[in-house]
Amino acid sequence: MKVILLFILCLLLSCSGTNINESDNVIFEDTKASISSNPYLKSEIKDLLAKNIYIDDKFFSESWISSIKTTKSFNKNFIVEVEEHQPVASLGKGKFFTQDGKIIFPKDRNKQLDLISITGDDLKILNLLNQASSLQTVLNSKGCVLTSFADEGSGILEATDSNGVKYRFNEENFRVQLERLEEFILFELNSGSNDHIRYIDLRYKNAIAVGREKMEKSI
Repeated sequence: MKVILLFILCLLLSCSGTNINESDNVIFEDTKASISSNPYLKSEIKDLLAKNIYIDDKFFSESWISSIKTTKSFNKNFIVEVEEHQPVASLGKGKFFTQDGKIIFPKDRNKQLDLISITGDDLKILNLLNQASSLQTVLNSKGCVLTSFADEGSGILEATDSNGVKYRFNEENFRVQLERLEEFILFELNSGSNDHIRYIDLRYKNAIAVGREKMEKSI
């Protein structure tokens, strides 16, 4: 009985190898919606596996692929399970910040992605993204979407929403200024104001500078 079990185990191990043979039928399985539009990417992966070449971190940081898992079945089907990065922000110059907290720069940039643009030092990206998320929560009451969030240097943060409105904050008192912005938005909504605001500066200690299409005032 032990001999039979040992034989079965050896057979299973022999079928789980990662080397592709000419007789293998290679099947690609995408675990999530595909981002990559490069028709040669899967061919490249197949070629690397066939040559038994180690796929290093550089390959994953320069493509939309985040992981590759391989399984060989009894009927000589070689299954390649491909998972792609899930980008949450565009960092400019072809760089993206992913859901896993990685910065990638895929060579294939043909796909148009509707992502917020984050600008700043790479070491501050996660903090900037968290600040942008907090601002988006406030802007939800206006029904608009944050399109960009940038560290302008000297402790100044600047954001733009889908209506083209720009916001300026001091990084040091960002949370306090967010609360004041929320109060101002609620006041505007409750007053039924139809003025077209184009600029809101919250860096003042006891005031908000508001720029409109035809006038500018302080509150």
